[in-house]
Amino acid sequence: MGDSELDGPDGLPPPPPVPPNVVPIKVEPVKKVSKPKRVPMARTGLGNKGNKIQLLTNHFKVAVSNTDGYFFHYCVSLFYEDDRPVESKGVGRKVLDRVQETYASELAGKDFAYDGEKSLFTVGPLPQTKLEFTVVLDEMSSNRNTGNGSPAGNGSPNDADRKRMRRPYHSKTFKVELSFAAKIPMQAIGNALRGQESENSQEALRVLDIILRQRAAK
Repeated sequence: MGDSELDGPDGLPPPPPVPPNVVPIKVEPVKKVSKPKRVPMARTGLGNKGNKIQLLTNHFKVAVSNTDGYFFHYCVSLFYEDDRPVESKGVGRKVLDRVQETYASELAGKDFAYDGEKSLFTVGPLPQTKLEFTVVLDEMSSNRNTGNGSPAGNGSPNDADRKRMRRPYHSKTFKVELSFAAKIPMQAIGNALRGQESENSQEALRVLDIILRQRAAK
């Protein structure tokens, strides 16, 4: 009998016989190591040092009656008569106040909250998603004269004073574009009052802040 007859099918010699007193052990599968769960570090002893005091703050409770309604956000674009964009600060509120006075019917009689720059908010939608208005503001001439009387000192106005008292008003024409941007549910304010954070909470509170600031400025 040759060596080739003793080899197994793989060309290897057969394994030696297992002794009768040997008990085979079943190999267990390798267990996967689970990743440790990461949790925020607990701050023990929070608020148990120092002296407790009573603090009075200038806050007040806000209640929203119509939680099913929406704030409507509109983008504001201001242009001069020659279509140049308005970049000066402070003129936006005057222009939007004139829009509300002049075009109350086109705005469906709605009040709005304006942040003074690019955002305007209403409760409920305006009649159209895009509106364009033209308004005219009268501004007094900035020319000044320091004359305070006649050279004789008798208190009567001289020619310079009379010209100063008759300073003309200069008119400026502005174009206003309002474009719909987003809807913000009022329910987000109610959720925030209950301590529940939602997707629109920050935006809804921003609208509320703009409303209060506008009221305080008037």
